Amino acid sequence: MTQVRYPATPLKIGVMILSLVMLAAMLLASNPILAAFLCFSSLITAMLHFNVFESTADSHSLNRVDLGIQITFLVLSIVKAFALGGGA
Repeated sequence: MTQVRYPATPLKIGVMILSLVMLAAMLLASNPILAAFLCFSSLITAMLHFNVFESTADSHSLNRVDLGIQITFLVLSIVKAFALGGGA
């Protein structure tokens, strides 16, 4: 089995930074509308990950770290949106 390794590009680094900023904003958000917006944004950034990164078989650490961030952002934003929206 050959190891696939694509180079890091500024766009890939930008997607990871954008995801980290939005994850931090989601963790600090207490407004249900903002949490719902960030929940929807997590779906967009997950789609952006699969458009920017060539393959999930890529062994570059940037790919693996960003995929982990995307999954974490997606799951936590859904939980937070339900938690904040449940009291209405």
